[in-house]
Amino acid sequence: MFGFAFDSETELEITTYIDDVKNIEHKAGIIYRTLRFIHVDNVPNLISAIENATKNYENNGYICLLDDKKSILTRTFIGNIRVIKSKKNNITLLGQVWSNPPGYHKAMKMRLNNEITEKNIWKNFRKEELQGWLVYTLHTMRIDEVKENISIEIDGNEFHNLDGFFCTLGEEVNGIGGYFGRGIYALFDCMRGDFGVKSISELKWLNHQRSKKLFKTKFNEILQVFADYNVKVILE
Repeated sequence: MFGFAFDSETELEITTYIDDVKNIEHKAGIIYRTLRFIHVDNVPNLISAIENATKNYENNGYICLLDDKKSILTRTFIGNIRVIKSKKNNITLLGQVWSNPPGYHKAMKMRLNNEITEKNIWKNFRKEELQGWLVYTLHTMRIDEVKENISIEIDGNEFHNLDGFFCTLGEEVNGIGGYFGRGIYALFDCMRGDFGVKSISELKWLNHQRSKKLFKTKFNEILQVFADYNVKVILE
């Protein structure tokens, strides 16, 4: 379930509840686009509220994913909201949406349903959804203790693209649903010690030739990041 709330300097107040929202995710991040609200609980009230907000130049809000107690799990900002059309209990809006990547809400809903209980759940995601999984892990990972001088092992046969590598690395370093970068620059940030690990002493990369072929120049860039932080990389 989703809820809609207008932007506020205080705690968000849900204006209406929505069964589902279509088109909410996009790889571009910030994009002007239409969204469909499916099964809005009070269509006339929401339309009226948006029209009044537009007159007052305060037509910005949040689309909130809710848990079973209707508490906010995560939210997506939408600005310059306009109602395009409404039919029965569905509404189509136009606005500037600060989207999460495809796959993000899928992962959040799986978390809500306690379905992320083991490693490699991300393998059930499509290639275009893996960045969504990685952003989900960034937003939800809990760090109970900071590890130091750890040794890890990854297998190049277990992932098929660069995003899959970061999904694997995150879980090898920080456990189920763990995060340790979603790109080269993010890996640099993680290696500085703010993401659950103060230092990595050794990385064993099995079937690395397959990864090298897949990643091309990115493979050497990854190795350089580890070299910069004195990680011994064993290529097998």
